[in-house]
Amino acid sequence: MIERKPANAEMVQGYMDGFDLDAPAPSANRSYSYRHGFAVGRADKDGKLLCPTIEEIERLADGAMAADEYGQ
Repeated sequence: MIERKPANAEMVQGYMDGFDLDAPAPSANRSYSYRHGFAVGRADKDGKLLCPTIEEIERLADGAMAADEYGQ
């Protein structure tokens, strides 16, 4: 089993903000983690699948945190 990082504070905040369907989608001035969290929160709220599998969502979350960490 691969050891995964827990969601960071930015990702959690984005997730919570994504539940507000009136909130505009975040722009590039937000972190990758925030934007990922927002997209997942929005998908959970409106019932539209973000990805076909939880493994794909986890892969994207790990990628967002890595991009923030390494400045990509």
